[in-house]
Amino acid sequence: MAATQSQQPPTTTQTEPSLPEVRSRPSFYYYNPYEKRVLEVPLTNFDAFISLLKCVIGTGVLAMPLAFRHSGIVAGAVISLLLMILLTYSIHLLISGMTECCRRIRVPQVSMPEAIQIAYEQGPKCLHWLAHTASVMTSCVLVIGQFGLCTVYLVFVAKNFKEIGDFYFRNVSERFYVIGACFLLFPLLMIRKLKYLVPLNLLSNVLLYLGFACIMYYLVRGLPNIDSRVLSTHPYEWVLFFGIAAFSLTAVGSMLVVEANMAHPQQYLGTFGVLNLAVFFILFSNVCFGIMGYWRYGDQVQASVTLNIPQDEIISQLIKVTIASGIFLSYPLNAFVAITVIFSEYANEGELQKSNHCTEYITRTIFLVLTGVVAVIVPNLAALTALEGAFSLSNLNLFCPALIDMFLNYDIGYGRLYWKLFRDIALIVCGISFGMVGCSVALKQLIDDLMVTMKAMKM
Repeated sequence: MAATQSQQPPTTTQTEPSLPEVRSRPSFYYYNPYEKRVLEVPLTNFDAFISLLKCVIGTGVLAMPLAFRHSGIVAGAVISLLLMILLTYSIHLLISGMTECCRRIRVPQVSMPEAIQIAYEQGPKCLHWLAHTASVMTSCVLVIGQFGLCTVYLVFVAKNFKEIGDFYFRNVSERFYVIGACFLLFPLLMIRKLKYLVPLNLLSNVLLYLGFACIMYYLVRGLPNIDSRVLSTHPYEWVLFFGIAAFSLTAVGSMLVVEANMAHPQQYLGTFGVLNLAVFFILFSNVCFGIMGYWRYGDQVQASVTLNIPQDEIISQLIKVTIASGIFLSYPLNAFVAITVIFSEYANEGELQKSNHCTEYITRTIFLVLTGVVAVIVPNLAALTALEGAFSLSNLNLFCPALIDMFLNYDIGYGRLYWKLFRDIALIVCGISFGMVGCSVALKQLIDDLMVTMKAMKM
């Protein structure tokens, strides 16, 4: 089958001159996109490892004790391991598929929406007309995922600062803290250059890891008998565990950005690659926080373990301020990813023209306002975390990688006994099933909270 004749999707790099088509076993075309990448400031393997930890470790880790409450200690540890293996495998599949897309059209890099479009164009002819639509829908999923993540951040920051405010001042509604956080974020969100966010990201990293280290002081102090904790709950409750755990494990957009900016991207995957090493560290952190938090607080554990530590102690207050400030400073970076996806049509121009600067600033303001509105209306941190985790896991971690792989293998075969096809179908079914169940449970909680909020406003 010849290379696709449909219109090539926009990319951030120039297409290489036409080369003779050479067939090979691992790829339909022989082309090494890694050799063609040109980066001004590439990431070393260590830089990539630290960046991955920054992208993933955050509010999700602090919510793991609540996840273990819904699963039990043993079931939670086992499911965390299996879920991490599944998600890591799907990321490997996604990056391999995106690399194959680069080979097919001979470009150094493609984005995830571009990979979806290329895969549709390489798949069955009856689906070629859906290529552009699928690309746009993938962009929407990425933006919605980042939107949900930023909303969770706002709720987390508001809840933690409210606890300190209630201790020193009078009891003020959590919604005012959300509004205050939005006002403080406004100037930070107007930063259009990613390099100017580097100091904020560095400070955010320092604050988060310092807070995580200090919070262990409360988790290991006064531990009850572990026999008082459940080893495994009813499987129905595992749905909420999956949602919360998925939130703490999924960061597809960030993982792809890290790989795209590495000096040696071929070392990102592999048994001892950067991704696997970071995943192991993340899994260890999640399980430790989950077990210790649930062991310490049991059924009283809240959506973030920072809400369980004492409200009237200076150390605990400093921990809450430190972690909440670190999450606060993480908002601009995650919003930057969403804005970049929205304005991806300008990628080939280097930067927006002056006539479009106003449009971008308005978009940034609307994004901030909308996340604030959602955080004000539905301040249920646990349900928002579960919804974001289920939505991102089902679409970005399972459905899209399997779909790309299925279509790219359409013309070259699915291996002995069609094992690749059955694998892709299994991932798609898992993604759809988990997305429907996980999102439904989380949405039910959010709707219940919304009804309570509406009743309170009428009183």
